[in-house]
Amino acid sequence: MHHTEFWQVSLREYDLITRARIKGKDAEFTALRVLNQELGILTQFAFHDPKNMPDFTKASGGKKHAGRNKKAELAQLRAGLMNMHFQSKKGP
Repeated sequence: MHHTEFWQVSLREYDLITRARIKGKDAEFTALRVLNQELGILTQFAFHDPKNMPDFTKASGGKKHAGRNKKAELAQLRAGLMNMHFQSKKGP
């Protein structure tokens, strides 16, 4: 976002942008913690028990996500947008 567009951003949008950046940084720190822990485990095996060192190259790709239900996702998006619209209406 360019700095000239700042005045056109509502407080709600600014809050969403800020929270998203905070969540992104938290996810980045969590990923770094996991990598550091794995490095510690590998170092421990390398020094103390190299014959039983785990092989992460053969690890599975992780959990597979269930198939996406596009109709349900669209309905959820519409409901959220309508909720935001109705909440933004000022009462009498």
